[in-house]
Amino acid sequence: MSRPDYYKFLSSRANLIEPSPIREMVSKIAVKSKTRQVISFAAGEPDPDVIPRELYAELSSELFKKVRIIGNYSPADGVIDLKNEIAGFMKEFEGVSTNPENIVVTLGGSQAIDLIGRLLLDPGDMVLTENPSYVNTLLVWKHYGVQIKGIPMDDHGLIPEELDRALSKLSKEGKRVKLLYTIPTGQNPSGLTLAQERRKHVLEIASKYDILVVEDTAYNHLLYEPIEVKTLRSMDKEGRVIYVGSFSKVLGTGLRIGWLEGPLEIVEKAKMAKGPMDMCPPVPMQYLVLEVLRNKVFKHVKERAIEAYRLKRDLMIKAIEKYLPGIKYTRPVAGMFVLIWLPRNIEAAQFTEVLLEKYDVAAIPATPFYTDESGRSVVRLNFSMAKTDLIDEGIRRIGELLKELTT
Repeated sequence: MSRPDYYKFLSSRANLIEPSPIREMVSKIAVKSKTRQVISFAAGEPDPDVIPRELYAELSSELFKKVRIIGNYSPADGVIDLKNEIAGFMKEFEGVSTNPENIVVTLGGSQAIDLIGRLLLDPGDMVLTENPSYVNTLLVWKHYGVQIKGIPMDDHGLIPEELDRALSKLSKEGKRVKLLYTIPTGQNPSGLTLAQERRKHVLEIASKYDILVVEDTAYNHLLYEPIEVKTLRSMDKEGRVIYVGSFSKVLGTGLRIGWLEGPLEIVEKAKMAKGPMDMCPPVPMQYLVLEVLRNKVFKHVKERAIEAYRLKRDLMIKAIEKYLPGIKYTRPVAGMFVLIWLPRNIEAAQFTEVLLEKYDVAAIPATPFYTDESGRSVVRLNFSMAKTDLIDEGIRRIGELLKELTT
Protein backbone atom coordinates (compact mmCIF):
# COMPACT_ATOMS: atom_id res chain seq x y z
CA MET A 1 0.00 0.00 0.00
CA SER A 2 1.35 3.42 -0.93
CA ARG A 3 0.59 6.73 0.75
CA PRO A 4 -2.12 8.79 -0.98
CA ASP A 5 -1.18 11.71 -3.19
CA TYR A 6 -2.66 14.33 -0.88
CA TYR A 7 -2.18 17.16 -3.35
CA LYS A 8 -4.85 15.75 -5.64
CA PHE A 9 -7.39 16.13 -2.84
CA LEU A 10 -6.71 19.81 -2.28
CA SER A 11 -9.38 22.28 -3.37
CA SER A 12 -8.61 24.76 -6.13
CA ARG A 13 -8.77 27.48 -3.48
CA ALA A 14 -5.96 25.76 -1.54
CA ASN A 15 -3.64 26.46 -4.47
CA LEU A 16 -4.13 30.18 -3.82
CA ILE A 17 -2.71 29.90 -0.30
CA GLU A 18 0.71 31.53 0.16
CA PRO A 19 3.00 31.50 3.21
CA SER A 20 3.18 34.56 5.42
CA PRO A 21 6.64 36.18 5.20
CA ILE A 22 6.21 37.47 8.74
CA ARG A 23 5.67 33.99 10.17
CA GLU A 24 8.65 32.65 8.24
CA MET A 25 10.91 35.35 9.64
CA VAL A 26 9.58 34.83 13.18
CA SER A 27 10.50 31.14 12.91
CA LYS A 28 14.03 32.00 11.77
CA ILE A 29 14.41 34.50 14.61
CA ALA A 30 13.31 31.88 17.13
CA VAL A 31 15.95 29.45 15.89
CA LYS A 32 18.66 32.11 15.83
CA SER A 33 17.74 33.37 19.30
CA LYS A 34 18.54 29.99 20.86
CA THR A 35 22.25 30.61 20.37
CA ARG A 36 22.60 34.38 19.82
CA GLN A 37 21.08 37.63 21.08
CA VAL A 38 18.97 38.96 18.21
CA ILE A 39 18.00 42.62 17.98
CA SER A 40 14.54 42.37 16.48
CA PHE A 41 12.76 45.01 14.44
CA ALA A 42 10.56 42.32 12.90
CA ALA A 43 7.45 41.97 15.06
CA GLY A 44 4.32 44.11 14.91
CA GLU A 45 3.13 43.81 18.48
CA PRO A 46 2.90 45.73 21.74
CA ASP A 47 5.84 45.57 24.11
CA PRO A 48 5.07 42.90 26.76
CA ASP A 49 6.41 45.28 29.40
CA VAL A 50 3.88 47.94 28.37
CA ILE A 51 0.88 45.59 28.51
CA PRO A 52 -0.64 45.78 32.05
CA ARG A 53 -0.24 42.10 32.91
CA GLU A 54 -0.71 42.62 36.65
CA LEU A 55 -4.05 44.33 36.03
CA TYR A 56 -5.12 41.47 33.76
CA ALA A 57 -4.16 38.96 36.45
CA GLU A 58 -6.29 40.74 39.04
CA LEU A 59 -9.28 41.15 36.74
CA SER A 60 -9.08 37.56 35.50
CA SER A 61 -8.97 36.16 39.02
CA GLU A 62 -12.13 38.02 39.94
CA LEU A 63 -13.86 37.19 36.65
CA PHE A 64 -13.39 33.45 37.03
CA LYS A 65 -14.94 33.72 40.49
CA LYS A 66 -17.94 35.87 39.65
CA VAL A 67 -18.85 35.12 36.00
CA ARG A 68 -20.65 31.79 36.08
CA ILE A 69 -20.65 31.27 32.29
CA ILE A 70 -17.05 32.27 31.67
CA GLY A 71 -16.19 28.70 30.68
CA ASN A 72 -19.17 28.37 28.34
CA TYR A 73 -20.11 29.65 24.90
CA SER A 74 -21.21 33.21 24.38
CA PRO A 75 -23.38 34.28 21.43
CA ALA A 76 -21.43 33.89 18.20
CA ASP A 77 -21.37 37.67 17.70
CA GLY A 78 -20.09 38.33 21.22
CA VAL A 79 -21.19 38.99 24.80
CA ILE A 80 -23.96 41.60 24.64
CA ASP A 81 -22.46 43.69 27.46
CA LEU A 82 -19.17 43.84 25.57
CA LYS A 83 -20.96 44.92 22.40
CA ASN A 84 -22.63 47.69 24.38
CA GLU A 85 -19.26 48.83 25.70
CA ILE A 86 -17.70 48.73 22.22
CA ALA A 87 -20.52 50.92 20.90
CA GLY A 88 -19.77 53.39 23.69
CA PHE A 89 -16.04 53.12 22.99
CA MET A 90 -16.59 53.97 19.32
CA LYS A 91 -18.63 57.01 20.32
CA GLU A 92 -16.09 58.25 22.88
CA PHE A 93 -12.85 57.57 21.03
CA GLU A 94 -13.85 57.49 17.34
CA GLY A 95 -16.82 59.86 17.12
CA VAL A 96 -18.96 57.05 15.67
CA SER A 97 -22.60 56.64 16.71
CA THR A 98 -23.65 53.02 16.37
CA ASN A 99 -25.68 50.27 18.03
CA PRO A 100 -24.69 46.91 19.49
CA GLU A 101 -26.79 45.24 16.77
CA ASN A 102 -24.34 46.59 14.19
CA ILE A 103 -21.34 45.00 15.90
CA VAL A 104 -19.86 41.50 15.65
CA VAL A 105 -17.07 40.61 18.08
CA THR A 106 -14.33 38.69 16.26
CA LEU A 107 -11.04 36.88 16.81
CA GLY A 108 -9.04 40.05 16.37
CA GLY A 109 -9.35 42.32 13.38
CA SER A 110 -8.03 39.49 11.21
CA GLN A 111 -11.23 37.45 11.46
CA ALA A 112 -13.30 40.52 10.64
CA ILE A 113 -11.24 40.97 7.46
CA ASP A 114 -11.69 37.32 6.54
CA LEU A 115 -15.44 37.57 7.15
CA ILE A 116 -15.64 40.54 4.81
CA GLY A 117 -13.87 38.49 2.15
CA ARG A 118 -16.26 35.56 2.61
CA LEU A 119 -19.32 37.78 2.40
CA LEU A 120 -18.44 40.26 -0.30
CA LEU A 121 -15.81 38.86 -2.64
CA ASP A 122 -16.25 36.54 -5.60
CA PRO A 123 -13.53 35.11 -7.85
CA GLY A 124 -12.54 37.74 -10.38
CA ASP A 125 -13.67 40.72 -8.29
CA MET A 126 -11.30 43.65 -8.09
CA VAL A 127 -10.14 44.99 -4.72
CA LEU A 128 -8.19 48.21 -4.27
CA THR A 129 -5.69 48.72 -1.47
CA GLU A 130 -2.95 51.13 -0.58
CA ASN A 131 0.39 50.16 -2.07
CA PRO A 132 1.94 48.81 0.07
CA SER A 133 -0.77 47.24 2.25
CA TYR A 134 -1.06 44.81 5.16
CA VAL A 135 0.30 41.54 3.85
CA ASN A 136 -2.11 39.25 5.74
CA THR A 137 -5.13 41.03 4.26
CA LEU A 138 -3.62 40.56 0.79
CA LEU A 139 -2.99 36.88 1.51
CA VAL A 140 -6.40 36.07 2.97
CA TRP A 141 -8.37 37.83 0.24
CA LYS A 142 -6.33 36.10 -2.45
CA HIS A 143 -7.90 32.90 -1.11
CA TYR A 144 -11.17 34.14 -2.61
CA GLY A 145 -9.72 34.48 -6.08
CA VAL A 146 -9.84 38.27 -6.26
CA GLN A 147 -7.58 40.61 -8.19
CA ILE A 148 -5.82 43.22 -6.04
CA LYS A 149 -4.62 46.55 -7.34
CA GLY A 150 -2.52 48.88 -5.22
CA ILE A 151 -2.98 52.64 -5.18
CA PRO A 152 0.19 54.75 -4.75
CA MET A 153 0.91 56.64 -1.54
CA ASP A 154 3.04 59.63 -0.64
CA ASP A 155 4.05 61.15 2.69
CA HIS A 156 0.38 62.06 3.33
CA GLY A 157 -1.00 58.58 2.69
CA LEU A 158 -3.10 57.25 -0.15
CA ILE A 159 -3.28 59.68 -3.10
CA PRO A 160 -6.97 60.36 -3.90
CA GLU A 161 -6.25 61.45 -7.48
CA GLU A 162 -4.57 58.10 -8.12
CA LEU A 163 -7.57 56.31 -6.63
CA ASP A 164 -9.94 58.24 -8.91
CA ARG A 165 -7.72 57.57 -11.92
CA ALA A 166 -7.57 53.83 -11.20
CA LEU A 167 -11.34 53.52 -10.70
CA SER A 168 -12.04 55.45 -13.89
CA LYS A 169 -9.72 53.18 -15.88
CA LEU A 170 -11.11 49.97 -14.37
CA SER A 171 -14.67 51.13 -14.98
CA LYS A 172 -13.91 51.71 -18.66
CA GLU A 173 -12.37 48.24 -18.82
CA GLY A 174 -15.55 46.72 -17.39
CA LYS A 175 -13.82 45.50 -14.22
CA ARG A 176 -16.02 44.89 -11.17
CA VAL A 177 -14.52 46.80 -8.25
CA LYS A 178 -16.14 45.90 -4.93
CA LEU A 179 -14.20 47.79 -2.32
CA LEU A 180 -11.23 49.78 -1.13
CA TYR A 181 -9.27 48.46 1.86
CA THR A 182 -7.40 51.11 3.81
CA ILE A 183 -5.50 51.56 7.07
CA PRO A 184 -5.73 55.35 7.26
CA THR A 185 -3.85 55.86 10.54
CA GLY A 186 -0.37 54.47 11.28
CA GLN A 187 -0.57 52.24 8.23
CA ASN A 188 1.06 48.81 8.22
CA PRO A 189 3.74 48.53 6.84
CA SER A 190 4.51 52.18 6.03
CA GLY A 191 3.56 53.95 9.25
CA LEU A 192 1.93 56.64 7.09
CA THR A 193 -1.27 58.45 8.09
CA LEU A 194 -3.86 59.66 5.60
CA ALA A 195 -4.16 63.46 5.79
CA GLN A 196 -7.49 64.70 7.12
CA GLU A 197 -8.39 66.64 3.94
CA ARG A 198 -7.81 63.50 1.88
CA ARG A 199 -10.22 61.42 3.97
CA LYS A 200 -13.23 63.37 2.76
CA HIS A 201 -11.99 63.09 -0.82
CA VAL A 202 -11.65 59.29 -0.53
CA LEU A 203 -15.27 59.02 0.61
CA GLU A 204 -16.41 61.23 -2.26
CA ILE A 205 -14.61 58.99 -4.74
CA ALA A 206 -16.14 55.87 -3.18
CA SER A 207 -19.57 57.41 -3.64
CA LYS A 208 -18.80 58.48 -7.21
CA TYR A 209 -17.92 54.92 -8.25
CA ASP A 210 -20.34 53.15 -5.88
CA ILE A 211 -17.81 51.04 -3.96
CA LEU A 212 -17.51 50.14 -0.28
CA VAL A 213 -14.63 51.13 1.98
CA VAL A 214 -13.16 48.77 4.57
CA GLU A 215 -11.48 50.89 7.24
CA ASP A 216 -8.93 49.00 9.35
CA THR A 217 -8.41 50.99 12.55
CA ALA A 218 -5.83 48.74 14.24
CA TYR A 219 -3.42 51.62 14.94
CA ASN A 220 -5.86 54.46 15.57
CA HIS A 221 -5.04 54.65 19.26
CA LEU A 222 -1.28 54.89 18.83
CA LEU A 223 -1.15 58.51 17.67
CA TYR A 224 2.03 60.34 18.68
CA GLU A 225 1.38 63.86 17.44
CA PRO A 226 -1.50 66.32 18.16
CA ILE A 227 -3.04 66.15 14.69
CA GLU A 228 -6.66 65.76 13.57
CA VAL A 229 -7.49 62.33 12.19
CA LYS A 230 -11.19 61.58 12.08
CA THR A 231 -12.20 58.04 11.18
CA LEU A 232 -13.69 57.55 7.75
CA ARG A 233 -16.61 55.84 9.47
CA SER A 234 -17.39 58.98 11.49
CA MET A 235 -17.40 61.05 8.28
CA ASP A 236 -19.46 58.57 6.26
CA LYS A 237 -22.90 59.91 5.33
CA GLU A 238 -23.96 57.07 3.02
CA GLY A 239 -23.18 53.91 4.98
CA ARG A 240 -20.29 52.92 2.69
CA VAL A 241 -17.68 52.28 5.39
CA ILE A 242 -17.28 48.90 7.06
CA TYR A 243 -15.30 49.43 10.24
CA VAL A 244 -12.74 46.87 11.43
CA GLY A 245 -11.71 47.45 15.05
CA SER A 246 -9.14 45.79 17.26
CA PHE A 247 -7.85 46.08 20.81
CA SER A 248 -4.71 44.11 19.91
CA LYS A 249 -2.21 46.92 19.45
CA VAL A 250 -2.95 48.56 22.79
CA LEU A 251 -4.27 45.82 25.10
CA GLY A 252 -2.33 42.90 23.58
CA THR A 253 -2.40 40.83 20.42
CA GLY A 254 -2.85 37.58 22.35
CA LEU A 255 -6.26 38.66 23.66
CA ARG A 256 -7.66 38.18 20.13
CA ILE A 257 -10.59 40.55 20.56
CA GLY A 258 -11.59 42.67 17.59
CA TRP A 259 -14.85 43.60 15.96
CA LEU A 260 -16.65 44.36 12.74
CA GLU A 261 -19.14 47.23 12.59
CA GLY A 262 -21.26 48.07 9.60
CA PRO A 263 -24.68 48.04 7.95
CA LEU A 264 -27.16 45.52 9.37
CA GLU A 265 -27.49 43.80 5.99
CA ILE A 266 -23.81 42.86 6.13
CA VAL A 267 -23.58 42.36 9.90
CA GLU A 268 -26.47 39.87 9.94
CA LYS A 269 -24.75 37.79 7.26
CA ALA A 270 -21.50 38.02 9.23
CA LYS A 271 -23.23 36.58 12.30
CA MET A 272 -24.59 33.67 10.25
CA ALA A 273 -21.21 32.97 8.66
CA LYS A 274 -19.25 33.26 11.88
CA GLY A 275 -21.25 30.87 14.07
CA PRO A 276 -20.19 27.65 12.31
CA MET A 277 -16.59 28.91 12.09
CA ASP A 278 -15.66 29.38 15.74
CA MET A 279 -18.92 29.22 17.77
CA CYS A 280 -17.79 32.41 19.57
CA PRO A 281 -14.72 34.50 20.43
CA PRO A 282 -12.80 33.36 23.55
CA VAL A 283 -15.20 34.10 26.38
CA PRO A 284 -12.63 34.80 29.15
CA MET A 285 -10.93 37.34 26.90
CA GLN A 286 -14.25 38.97 26.05
CA TYR A 287 -14.97 39.48 29.75
CA LEU A 288 -11.44 40.72 30.40
CA VAL A 289 -11.77 43.41 27.72
CA LEU A 290 -15.26 44.19 29.03
CA GLU A 291 -13.82 44.88 32.48
CA VAL A 292 -11.06 47.08 31.02
CA LEU A 293 -13.68 49.16 29.23
CA ARG A 294 -16.12 49.23 32.15
CA ASN A 295 -13.44 50.36 34.57
CA LYS A 296 -12.36 53.17 32.20
CA VAL A 297 -8.71 52.06 32.17
CA PHE A 298 -8.28 51.81 28.39
CA LYS A 299 -7.25 55.46 28.18
CA HIS A 300 -4.58 54.94 30.83
CA VAL A 301 -3.20 51.87 29.06
CA LYS A 302 -3.23 53.73 25.75
CA GLU A 303 -1.38 56.75 27.18
CA ARG A 304 1.25 54.47 28.69
CA ALA A 305 1.72 52.76 25.32
CA ILE A 306 1.94 56.06 23.44
CA GLU A 307 4.62 57.37 25.80
CA ALA A 308 6.71 54.21 25.43
CA TYR A 309 6.40 53.87 21.67
CA ARG A 310 6.90 57.57 20.95
CA LEU A 311 10.26 57.31 22.70
CA LYS A 312 11.20 54.23 20.67
CA ARG A 313 10.07 55.86 17.43
CA ASP A 314 12.19 58.91 18.14
CA LEU A 315 15.23 56.76 18.95
CA MET A 316 14.81 54.83 15.69
CA ILE A 317 14.44 57.97 13.55
CA LYS A 318 17.49 59.52 15.22
CA ALA A 319 19.53 56.37 14.57
CA ILE A 320 18.40 56.17 10.92
CA GLU A 321 19.49 59.76 10.36
CA LYS A 322 22.82 58.99 12.04
CA TYR A 323 23.73 55.65 10.48
CA LEU A 324 21.75 55.62 7.20
CA PRO A 325 22.41 59.07 5.72
CA GLY A 326 20.69 59.67 2.41
CA ILE A 327 18.33 56.71 2.82
CA LYS A 328 14.65 57.39 2.15
CA TYR A 329 12.40 56.46 5.07
CA THR A 330 8.93 57.14 6.44
CA ARG A 331 8.30 59.31 9.50
CA PRO A 332 5.29 57.82 11.31
CA VAL A 333 2.98 59.99 13.40
CA ALA A 334 1.12 56.84 14.47
CA GLY A 335 1.44 53.06 14.50
CA MET A 336 4.47 50.84 14.94
CA PHE A 337 6.46 50.89 11.72
CA VAL A 338 9.07 52.66 9.62
CA LEU A 339 9.91 51.77 6.02
CA ILE A 340 13.41 52.25 4.64
CA TRP A 341 14.35 52.15 0.96
CA LEU A 342 17.60 50.39 0.13
CA PRO A 343 19.52 51.16 -3.07
CA ARG A 344 17.66 49.70 -6.07
CA ASN A 345 20.30 47.05 -6.73
CA ILE A 346 19.79 45.47 -3.30
CA GLU A 347 16.88 43.08 -2.79
CA ALA A 348 15.20 43.39 0.60
CA ALA A 349 14.72 39.63 1.03
CA GLN A 350 18.41 38.87 0.58
CA PHE A 351 19.41 41.88 2.67
CA THR A 352 17.32 40.78 5.66
CA GLU A 353 18.61 37.21 5.38
CA VAL A 354 22.22 38.39 5.63
CA LEU A 355 21.28 40.91 8.31
CA LEU A 356 19.94 38.15 10.53
CA GLU A 357 22.63 35.57 9.86
CA LYS A 358 25.69 37.84 9.98
CA TYR A 359 24.62 40.79 12.12
CA ASP A 360 21.99 39.23 14.44
CA VAL A 361 19.40 41.87 13.51
CA ALA A 362 15.90 40.88 12.38
CA ALA A 363 13.77 42.93 9.99
CA ILE A 364 10.99 42.16 7.53
CA PRO A 365 11.37 42.56 3.75
CA ALA A 366 8.45 44.75 2.70
CA THR A 367 8.26 43.24 -0.79
CA PRO A 368 5.23 40.97 -0.03
CA PHE A 369 3.29 44.01 1.23
CA TYR A 370 3.37 45.50 -2.27
CA THR A 371 0.95 44.61 -5.04
CA ASP A 372 3.63 45.11 -7.70
CA GLU A 373 7.43 45.00 -8.00
CA SER A 374 8.00 48.49 -6.60
CA GLY A 375 8.83 47.21 -3.11
CA ARG A 376 11.68 44.83 -3.95
CA SER A 377 14.22 47.02 -2.12
CA VAL A 378 12.08 48.15 0.81
CA VAL A 379 12.47 46.94 4.41
CA ARG A 380 9.95 47.26 7.27
CA LEU A 381 11.24 48.09 10.75
CA ASN A 382 9.13 47.78 13.90
CA PHE A 383 9.94 49.94 16.92
CA SER A 384 7.25 48.97 19.45
CA MET A 385 8.80 45.60 20.38
CA ALA A 386 12.42 46.70 20.10
CA LYS A 387 14.40 47.07 23.30
CA THR A 388 15.01 50.74 23.95
CA ASP A 389 18.72 50.31 24.70
CA LEU A 390 19.33 48.26 21.54
CA ILE A 391 17.61 50.39 18.88
CA ASP A 392 20.68 52.51 18.16
CA GLU A 393 22.93 49.47 17.91
CA GLY A 394 20.49 47.62 15.66
CA ILE A 395 20.28 50.49 13.19
CA ARG A 396 24.07 50.88 13.33
CA ARG A 397 24.44 47.26 12.23
CA ILE A 398 21.99 47.83 9.36
CA GLY A 399 24.19 50.73 8.29
CA GLU A 400 27.28 48.53 8.55
CA LEU A 401 25.78 45.90 6.24
CA LEU A 402 24.58 48.55 3.82
CA LYS A 403 28.07 50.06 3.71
CA GLU A 404 29.55 46.62 3.11
CA LEU A 405 27.23 46.05 0.14
CA THR A 406 27.70 49.47 -1.46
CA THR A 407 31.45 50.05 -1.18
